[in-house]
Amino acid sequence: MKYLFFATILLSILFINSYVFIKGWKVLPPFFIVKTLYTLLFWALTILFFVRMFYGDSFSVSLSQVISAVAFTWLIAVVYFALIALGVDFLRLIDRFFVVFPSFVKDNPLKWARITVVSAVAFVSFLLLYGSYKFNNPQVKSVTIEMSKPLPGKHLRVVLVSDIHLSSYINGSHLDKYVEMINSQNPHVVLIAGDIVDRNLQPLIDWDISSRFKKIESKYGVFAVSGNHEYYGGERESLFNYLRSSGITLLLDSVAVIGGTVQIAGREDRSNLNREELKDILKETDKSLPIILMDHQPFGLNEAIDNGVDLQLSGHTHNGQFWPGSLIVKWMYQVGYGYKKIGGTHFYVSSGVGLWGPKFRIGTASEVVTIDLKEI
Repeated sequence: MKYLFFATILLSILFINSYVFIKGWKVLPPFFIVKTLYTLLFWALTILFFVRMFYGDSFSVSLSQVISAVAFTWLIAVVYFALIALGVDFLRLIDRFFVVFPSFVKDNPLKWARITVVSAVAFVSFLLLYGSYKFNNPQVKSVTIEMSKPLPGKHLRVVLVSDIHLSSYINGSHLDKYVEMINSQNPHVVLIAGDIVDRNLQPLIDWDISSRFKKIESKYGVFAVSGNHEYYGGERESLFNYLRSSGITLLLDSVAVIGGTVQIAGREDRSNLNREELKDILKETDKSLPIILMDHQPFGLNEAIDNGVDLQLSGHTHNGQFWPGSLIVKWMYQVGYGYKKIGGTHFYVSSGVGLWGPKFRIGTASEVVTIDLKEI
C-alpha cells in the first residue's frame, strides 16, 4: 500500500509537469536555442525533484538543503502553473459556447497567451514569497476546553505540536525556534502527535536534535506517538530509540498518567497494521478521570467517542498545506483541521508546525497549539 501511494504521487507529479511543459512550449518564440534551453531547464528541475525524493538525505547537509529548496519550490510552482493553465483551458472550452474572451484577445491569441504566462509567473512568484513568510513565521493557536473531570490544580496547559518532519531540510535551526515557542507557553505537558521525523535518522544525528529536544521545559514532560513518516525510511526502531534518548516518552499503544489524574494514551500510527485496538489500550484506564488520546491520523473518530476519550489530538493533514489542498482535507476528514466536539469527546487536529516537502504555507498556517483544560 505504501509503495502504491508513492507511485501514484510520483506519476501524478510527472503528469502535471508534462502538462505545464507543453503549455509553456506552445508560447515560446520559434527559436531553437530558446526551446532547447527551456526544455533542458524544465526537465532538469523536474528530475532534481525526483533526486530529492529518493536520495535527498544521502548528500552532505549543505548540498541537501540546496537541492531540497530548489526541488520543492519547483514542485509547488508547477502545481500553481498547472492550476492556472487548467483555468485558462476551461475558459477556452466555455468560450466555444458563450463569449468569454473579447475580440482583441481572439485576434491576437499568441500575444495574449504570452501576457498570461508572464502574469502567471509574477503571480506564482508572489505566492511563493507569501507562502515562505507564512511557513517561517509559525503562530501560536490557543484553545480553552472545559471538562467536569478532575484536573491537577483544576487546570492543565497542554502544548500540542505535530508534523515537525525533521530532516536535513527542516532541521535543528527550525527546531530551536519551535522549542522556544513551546517554552514561551509555560506548558504543564508537551504532546507531539506524530511525524516528528520525515524519514531518516542521520539528519537528526548531524544536527544533534537530541540536545535540542532536551531544552523543552515542561512540568510533566514530553510525550509523543508515531506518525506514518516514522515508518517510511525503514529505521523505525532506531528512530524510536533516538527519540527516547532525547527525553521524549513514546506512547506506542500505551498509557501514561500525569498529575495523579490525567491519563494520556498514545496509539501507534495506523501504518502499523498490527497496532492494538483502542478498547484494548484503554482497558485499564479509569473512565471517571480525564483521558487524552494521541492518534496521528484523524480517522475513525467514533472509536474515541465510544471508548470514553475526553480529548483526542491528531495531526497528519497539514490542513492541506497549501490551497487547494485545504479543500481536499475538508472533504476527506470528519475533522480535517481545528477544534470540534462530537458527542462527549473534544477533538483537535493540528495543521502541524513543520510540513512535508515545500516550505510554503498558502491558505494555511504552521502552528503550535496551546490547549488550556479547565475543570468546572
